Amino acid sequence: MDNKLNILIVDDEQIVLDSIRKLLKNEPDYNLLTALSVDEAFKVMAINHIHIILTDLMMPEIDGLEFMKILKDNHPNIIAIMITGYATINTALQSMQLGAFDYLAKPFTREELIKVVRRAAGLAITILNASDSDIAKLKVSESEKFMTTLGSIGEHSWLMRDDDGTVLIGAERSFLYSIGRILTVYLPSVGDELRHGSVFFQVFSTDLRSLSLLSPLSGTVIEVNESINKDPNGILQDPYGKGWLIKINPANFEEEIKLMGR
Repeated sequence: MDNKLNILIVDDEQIVLDSIRKLLKNEPDYNLLTALSVDEAFKVMAINHIHIILTDLMMPEIDGLEFMKILKDNHPNIIAIMITGYATINTALQSMQLGAFDYLAKPFTREELIKVVRRAAGLAITILNASDSDIAKLKVSESEKFMTTLGSIGEHSWLMRDDDGTVLIGAERSFLYSIGRILTVYLPSVGDELRHGSVFFQVFSTDLRSLSLLSPLSGTVIEVNESINKDPNGILQDPYGKGWLIKINPANFEEEIKLMGR
């Protein structure tokens, strides 16, 4: 039996499809399929059980955002990642609100691609291992979708700027309490470059929901609270102290703080 996850890449440029296939070719856990349009993607989906979709934003006839709407309404268990060369905060938020797991801005590196795909794969495996009754419970209401991004950029997160200019970022208690018991979390790694508005903290609950926060700042991650990875539920005990998430060197602190009205 083939236990690999099926990943469908949708882009109207063959060179992009070939490039992504090349970047992922050494990842042993995936079967890679491609489509040059959304219509072609539907044909691939009709004969293959797709777990993850990477789709371009700008395509003729049916674009990426329209595709996201269709997936959200008809294939809610497929994990979708938006790829765009026209990365704006508005586009990112639109795709996330339509159910996108995350987005990649062109040009992206192999490391950026692999990290987001591996995170998506982790959720896909969780969904595959869930019982039918668990999945049925998740579909009772819109608030119980597998993937939900709460609020706008920086909402539900807190910031603390140190004298040296570095910034600690954490999650607000109310956000954490909305999750319930935590199964696992995603945090970026030291050295990662955060984009203003990208997902910087993702939580998978024991009832299979995934909740995400959008980064309030762009910058370089210089420290990660590893205790959260070891004991995700420990964050609830002191979210404004020992439960901090990451420390960064911000790239545009003053400008981005003004954008958030802080």
